[in-house]
Amino acid sequence: MTSRLLAALGLAFVLIAGLSAPARAAGEAEAVISTFNDHLLETMKAGSKLNFKGRVDKLRPAVVATYDMAAMTRATLGVAATKLSPDEAGRLAEAYTRFSVANYAAQFDSWNGERFEVEAARPSTQGAVVVPTRIVPKDGEPIAIDYLLREEQGRWRVVDVFFQGTVSQVAMRRSEFLSIYRAKGLDGLIDTLDAQTAAQATN
Repeated sequence: MTSRLLAALGLAFVLIAGLSAPARAAGEAEAVISTFNDHLLETMKAGSKLNFKGRVDKLRPAVVATYDMAAMTRATLGVAATKLSPDEAGRLAEAYTRFSVANYAAQFDSWNGERFEVEAARPSTQGAVVVPTRIVPKDGEPIAIDYLLREEQGRWRVVDVFFQGTVSQVAMRRSEFLSIYRAKGLDGLIDTLDAQTAAQATN
């Protein structure tokens, strides 16, 4: 009787642990996006005091912590990424990081009452989760941004972003960057990214 009771309790514990894992994963992924949004909001509110470089310096740690740039650059190049050495892949990921940080610094340069809303995460394919968010302006329609996150070595990080729920950032970049890579090679792609990064400072 005691053995059967212990076995039943053990099975119940396993079932509870199994059920709690998705909820825990969803909560961790939501926390990653909430923290990132807080950094964006802080930068926007300090926009009048910070110049472009100041916003870059403030946002870079948040972007690096939130995004898996190595995974995103691999997805952007597709099969071509398998031909890169670890050093080449690292150089490309770093260039893409500079480019992404500059985009955020250029676009989130001021605050006019906007707020961020993070909705409940939902499961996606291959163990990933989607965290839906909205940028709610003081006036006007909210902008939907869905973040796709995947866990790697115990950390949830963004591997794609969907604007208005449908437009994949990775897919958009793939059509642009892959053609540059094929025409100009890795150095040409990195040079193009760096040129676009520099151009953000003057916008």
